[in-house]
Amino acid sequence: MYGIINKSLKDMVLRGFGESTWRQVMDSAGVAEDSFLTMRSYDDQVTFALAAATADVLNLTLNDALHAFGVHWVENTLAEQYEVLMQATGSDMGGFLKNLNVLHDRISSTFLNYRPPHFIVEDLDNDAIKVTYVSERVGLTPFFEGVLLGLSTRFSQPMTIQKVEFIAVEQGEKTEITFVNKSG
Repeated sequence: MYGIINKSLKDMVLRGFGESTWRQVMDSAGVAEDSFLTMRSYDDQVTFALAAATADVLNLTLNDALHAFGVHWVENTLAEQYEVLMQATGSDMGGFLKNLNVLHDRISSTFLNYRPPHFIVEDLDNDAIKVTYVSERVGLTPFFEGVLLGLSTRFSQPMTIQKVEFIAVEQGEKTEITFVNKSG
């Protein structure tokens, strides 16, 4: 994954818990270098080690830590570094989700060997939306659930996740997440 992911995780820990907690995360993860270049690609295991160490140091489950990181990603990293792209991607949650693949296409030329997830978005009855999240990286569904919650807040469209269903694929993970717009 790219340094921007690791930097964002660092930012989440620093904002919420301070420098000494981040040092504990780094020590626990066994990551020697405390600087992450935004545009540099790092082995996925560095990011997974940082996420696991964050969960451990903060006494959270890995899923809870990834979920919190997904919310942070939307509310801070995207809002601060990609606001123009966010605005161009959609003015409401449904429109934004339907354009996630376009958003990733726009930034793909920025990052070498970029391997983004893929999304299939379907409108269902009763203001429900089903998002199929497909990624070659296994274990990031809780992060994406956090992203959905962050987007819900950003677009002032409260929602609740109704169903999460994992589907076996040969490589990576495929998850169908169905949620309902509470205001609808």
